[in-house]
Order: sequence, then structure tokens, then C-alpha cells
Amino acid sequence: MTVHSKFNPVDGTVMPTRELDLVFCMDVTGSMGSYINAAKRNIKQIIKKLVETEGYIVRFGLVVYRDHPPQDMSFVSKTFKFTSDPTEMEANLATLAAQGGGDGPEAVEAGLLDTLQMDWRDDAAKICILIADAPPHGLGEAGDGFSNGAPTGVDPLSVLDAMSKRGITIYSVGCQPALSAYAFATDFFIAVAERTNGQAVALGSAAVLADVILGGAIETMDLQSLRTVFDKRVYEISSEHPTLDENEVKERVYRAFVGDGTRTRQLQVPRLASENSGLVSRADSLELAKAALSAMALEEKKKTSSYAADVPHGIKREADTEWDMVETEPTYRGLSAAAVADEKTRYNALGTVGAAGPSSVYRSASGAETADDVKIKEEPISREQIDRLFTLSKAKATE
Repeated sequence: MTVHSKFNPVDGTVMPTRELDLVFCMDVTGSMGSYINAAKRNIKQIIKKLVETEGYIVRFGLVVYRDHPPQDMSFVSKTFKFTSDPTEMEANLATLAAQGGGDGPEAVEAGLLDTLQMDWRDDAAKICILIADAPPHGLGEAGDGFSNGAPTGVDPLSVLDAMSKRGITIYSVGCQPALSAYAFATDFFIAVAERTNGQAVALGSAAVLADVILGGAIETMDLQSLRTVFDKRVYEISSEHPTLDENEVKERVYRAFVGDGTRTRQLQVPRLASENSGLVSRADSLELAKAALSAMALEEKKKTSSYAADVPHGIKREADTEWDMVETEPTYRGLSAAAVADEKTRYNALGTVGAAGPSSVYRSASGAETADDVKIKEEPISREQIDRLFTLSKAKATE
């Protein structure tokens, strides 16, 4: 199995890579102004913390997109090449303005394709931060100007699979509450993360965007530092017990890391959640995902209409034989149950991101109180992280 690391000629050891290629892929239509401004304000601080505090060898790239004509006549997408110069990256961001967009869905597939085609370093950890508040065309949303998908014929699910094979991890940042106004956008952006070994983040405030970027990068690089040991353990366990299936191998590797007291820094942030995201994650094409989502929505509509006439305000059907009173408070459709339950606490929380030590933290890049609680904490390695390491190793082995 190929190991994502570098050889040290001095002592013959294998060292984990410290190289990081980080791309911001951003929707820059009219509703995205606060997120564009947050990136502009915080880019120098992000670079400083990743380079000086963490010691990474970082290159930053930028891809922006709007929509296809006639929905938007300015541009479909633009690419700014990788740079390690903070001044150049700041200048690239300074050219951005939020405007246009046409109908609801945007040219998400164009932004993803441009991101895939960037000049990624082979031995670098590869991260894309996808920041958006609207789905791609062709997912079944009402009023979609390109209801059969992008006019170029590019399928975003195929692009995601190519990104996964390249080892590109996507943190999809769903900007709330706009994202949840769509029927299927939440499902799509969860699938983006699931198909590329990343996380789907729900943000209600642009103020903590910098903390999500830092947290995602730090967590991914911590996992990269374990790749050599992880690959060795997978090989040893698989060789010693050739009849074990993949899940059993992962479980034994997980127990070995826990037994060693392995700890990693982990991004803790409200996540997008949906019971139906698997319809997109498992689909072979956007067309099949659309069909599955439409069938699901039709079935839910039938169930809802059969109860609607008899259900008083504030009461929902929990089971076929029981009625339960429920609290009627506005919530994001895409937020997980835990995040919704903790909404009042989070509303006054100060976002933080972890630093190098187990007890130290970065203060929020914004320095302000926000509606989102973003932290990175050092914890015992999680099963989810073992899954991610396994997927990263498989992707590297197929390159």
C-alpha cells in the first residue's frame, strides 16, 4: 500500500508530509457577500497560523463560480492558481464581489471541475473548502433554469468521484438559512463531503468561516501525520488475518490506536444532516440522484397530506399509533438534532480553534461572538477518523 509520506535520507526514516494544498471554492453570487468579506478579512491570519504556528508548507488556491448564461452573463467560473504568497492570495480575494446569479441553483459543477483541474502537488495533503448557499442545476429544485443539469453536460457527482480518487478532501460549508430554503441542497452538500472523505458543515454566520478553514486543515494534517503507522497496521493485520473483511480490519486498527493512547485534533462544528443524503451519496449520476430524491419527496408529500387535515398546529405525527406535542421553534432543516437542541447555547458562543497543545486553543479569527460554536479539540482518535484514513489510503493506492 502506498504511504503518503517522504523519505528522510539522513536517518532512513519515513516522515509524514508537511505540505498542504488548500483551495477555496466559492459561490460569489449576490447572496454570498458576507462570506466573501470574511475570507478577505481573515486570509492573512489563516496563512500565518497554518504556516508559522503549525509549520505547514502551504499553497493556497481560489476558484469562484456564478452561473451559466443566460442566468448570469458575467462569468461561469474563474480560477486563481496556487500561491504561497499571502499578498498574492489577498489580492486575488480583493477582486471578488458578490453579484448576479439568476435562478436559484448555480454552476457548482463548474467550480468543482476547475478545482479538480488545478495543479495539485502529488505529495501534498489536498483540501477544498466549498462555500455555498445554493445547489447545482439538475437536482430537481423548483424554478431551475437548467432542470436537466448544467448546459455543458458536466455531472458534479462524476467530478466528485474524480476528486476523491485524487485524494482531495472537501469540507462543504452550507451557508444557512439560505441553503435550507431549497428542497435538496442539504442532501447534495452532505453527499459532497461523503464522496470525498470530508465533512459537511452548517454555518449561520460568516464570522466563524476562518475557524472552519483552520480547523479542517489542522484535523486533516493531523490525520496525515498518522498515515505511515496506519498503513503499516492495516498491512500487518490484513496479512496476519487474511479472512477479515474491511470493517473488521478497521475495528482492529482503531483498537490498536486507542490502546496506544493516540489523540488527534478534531473539528467540532454544527454539521448538515439529512435522512435522505444517501440518495445522492450512493447515486451513480446526478440524473439518478434527482429521480431518487423526487420519488422520496413525492412519498413524503403523500404521507403529509394524509395527516394534514387532522393535525393541530404544534403537533406532529411521531408514530402510527401515538400523538405527541412538540415545541414549535424555527430551526434549520439541515442542522443535526444535537445542533438544534443546543441552538440557544451556541447563539452566544465564542468560536475557537485548537492550537498545537492538548489544552491550548486559537481564539476565534473574528474575535467576535457568533451564532456558531466552532472548536477543534484534542481527543482520542475517533472511528470516523479511522474511516477517513482508510479511504485516504485506498485513494492513494489507486493513483
